[in-house]
Amino acid sequence: MTVKRALAVDSVIVVALLALHLLVVRELSDGSTGWLPAWGAVAVGVAGIVPLLGRRRWTRTVFLVVLVAALTLVLGGYPSGGVGLGLQVALYTIAANSTPIHTAVAAVLTSVAAVTSYVANPDFHPVVALLDVVLLSGSIGLGTVTRRNRQRALQLREVVSQLEQAREQLKEETALLERNRIARELHDIVTHSLGVISVQAGVARAMPDDVVQARTALRVIETTSKDALSEMRHLLGALRTPEGLDAELRPQPTLGQLDDLFQTMRDVGMSLTVHTEGAPYPLTAGRELTVYRIIQEALTNVLKHAANAEVQVRLRYLDDHMSVEVLNDGVQPLGGEHGHGLVGMRERAVVCGGTLNAGPVPGGRFRMVATLPRELVA
Repeated sequence: MTVKRALAVDSVIVVALLALHLLVVRELSDGSTGWLPAWGAVAVGVAGIVPLLGRRRWTRTVFLVVLVAALTLVLGGYPSGGVGLGLQVALYTIAANSTPIHTAVAAVLTSVAAVTSYVANPDFHPVVALLDVVLLSGSIGLGTVTRRNRQRALQLREVVSQLEQAREQLKEETALLERNRIARELHDIVTHSLGVISVQAGVARAMPDDVVQARTALRVIETTSKDALSEMRHLLGALRTPEGLDAELRPQPTLGQLDDLFQTMRDVGMSLTVHTEGAPYPLTAGRELTVYRIIQEALTNVLKHAANAEVQVRLRYLDDHMSVEVLNDGVQPLGGEHGHGLVGMRERAVVCGGTLNAGPVPGGRFRMVATLPRELVA
C-alpha cells in the first residue's frame, strides 16, 4: 500500500471514530455522573483518536496514547465508544507490525485496562466483557495473519530476486561458455587452415618449374581457404545472433568428414595411415564434433612442427568408451604442456567427461590419446 493510500485509509478511520465519539458524548453528557465534563470527554476523545493517523510509524506510542485516553474516558464516567474501537485498531497495528512479544504486552495492558474499567463501573454487564474479548482476539488474530502474510510476501520477493540473480548469472555463464566454444572453434579452424596453406604455399614456391605440383598446391590452398571462410562466416553469424544459435549456424563437422580431413593432410604431403578397431557406432553431434576437432588439432600440430613425420591415427570403438590415438615419429608437436593446442584438446575431452594424455613414447615418437565415454544417439 502506498503512503498516500495508507494516509487516506487512516483519515477515513479517524473521521468515523471522531463522529462516533462525538455522538456518544452528546447522548450521554446530560446523564453522566462522572468527574469528567462533556467538553473534557470530547478533548480526551480527540486526543485519543487523532494520533491514529501516525499508527503505522509510531505503532507502540500511538497504542499507549489511545489506551490512556480510553481508560480516562471510562474512569471519567463515559463509555470508550470511538476511542475503544480506536484502541482495537491500534492493537491490530501492533500485531501486524511488531513482534509477538510486543503484541502480548499490548494485549495484557489492554486486558488490565478493561478489568480496571469493569471494577470502576458499578453498572458493568458481562456481555460487555464478552464483546471486549471478541474484539481483542479479533484484532490480535487479524494483525497476526497480516504480519505473517507480509513476511511470506517478503520471503517470496527474496526468492524471486534470488531466482532473477541466478537467471542472470546463468545467462552470463552460458554466454561465457559459448564464447569459449567459439574461441576453440576459431582456434581449430584458423590453425588447421593456415597450417595447410602455409605448407602448400611453401611447396608451390619451392617448385616453380613443376606446374602440375604448383597447381595442386594452389588448388589445396583455394579449397582450404574457402572452407575456412565458410566456417568462420557461420561462427560470426552465431556471434551476431546469440539468441538464435541454430544448428545451421554452427560448424558441426562429423566423423563422416574425417576422410576429407585425412585426404587434405595427404595432399599436403603428410604420410598418414588410419586404423579403425571395433564396429563404429553412432554418436551425438557434440561427441562427433569433439572427436573431429581433436584429430584435426593433433594433425595440424604435426603439420606445423613435424611436417615430414609419419603419422598413425587409430580409432577404437569399445563397449563403454571410444579412444582416439594420434602417433607420430617426429618431434613433440603440441607446444609443450602449456601449448594452446594441447590445452584446447584436453578441454574438449574433459567437457565430454573424458581424458586426454599426450607425451613422448619410446622410439623417439610422440603420442596423443583421448578417451571419451560412450554416448549414443537417443
